[in-house]
Amino acid sequence: MKERGIATKVDGAAVTVRIGLSEGCSTCAASGGGCGVQGKELEGIAMPGSRITVGDTVELQIPDSARTIGVLWLLVMPLALFFAGYLGIASLIRGAGEGTQALAGLAGLVLGLGLATLAARLGKLSRRPSVVAVSDF
Repeated sequence: MKERGIATKVDGAAVTVRIGLSEGCSTCAASGGGCGVQGKELEGIAMPGSRITVGDTVELQIPDSARTIGVLWLLVMPLALFFAGYLGIASLIRGAGEGTQALAGLAGLVLGLGLATLAARLGKLSRRPSVVAVSDF
């Protein structure tokens, strides 16, 4: 994913970028005012050799692997823990009813979402995007 913006702060290799309109904004369903990205400031790491100064037009490049890791943590992990709880309680407690299995599955789902939230807050999921000056292309 690539987003263009303006560098608002440069501190060594750390660059703060205010996201602006990009080419894809006109076709986006949220272009009517519900955009959650436009105007937001994100921090990224300047690519080695880039000479970025405040006011430069830059491009944030977010690797596809970061998106894949996010999907794994936010979708696959909670669903896997749901099924582990749902099926696991049946093998641990003989004669466990459907309600008990559903509650155990929901507990696994909540645990998975809690782990994903904890990982995000601890910075385990955050990979800063690369920042490249548009003139460097």
